[in-house]
Amino acid sequence: MPRRAPLEAEMYDHLGPSRFSAQGFLGKDTREFEEILADDAQTLQGLGVSKDRLLKALRDVYDQALQAGGEPVAIRAGVVAECLECRGRVPSPFPGEGTFPKHQVRVFREDEEQSFAITPLALHLIDRHDFFQGIGSPFRIDPAQAVALLGLAGT
Repeated sequence: MPRRAPLEAEMYDHLGPSRFSAQGFLGKDTREFEEILADDAQTLQGLGVSKDRLLKALRDVYDQALQAGGEPVAIRAGVVAECLECRGRVPSPFPGEGTFPKHQVRVFREDEEQSFAITPLALHLIDRHDFFQGIGSPFRIDPAQAVALLGLAGT
């Protein structure tokens, strides 16, 4: 583990399990925060998809599903999104960044073999911190899986 200044160490402590995120934002991932960021950036680079392009696609899907009010929305052949509206808000693990609605949009293949959830907080973490969350986090958006399900590869 890299040596961190006290304020920085406190900030990274917020990524672990808490009363707001039972499993934390790192999940079962044992990699350092910086390594998670680097690996996900490298994955996107290898796929030829920028973070901004993926983020725009994720936001578009989130908005479509939210507007559908819980009805399934076809994203592309065999891929659907559904919104689960949840009451309440969840704070960013990074101090001073506010709170975000708990709404979740589940994106999945109709054969149910692959899925991920989009939340307003997940979108914020990707946008502001390039952080897709750690492996095993229930709200991790795996960049390779998202690119594949949204049909962004090779376009």
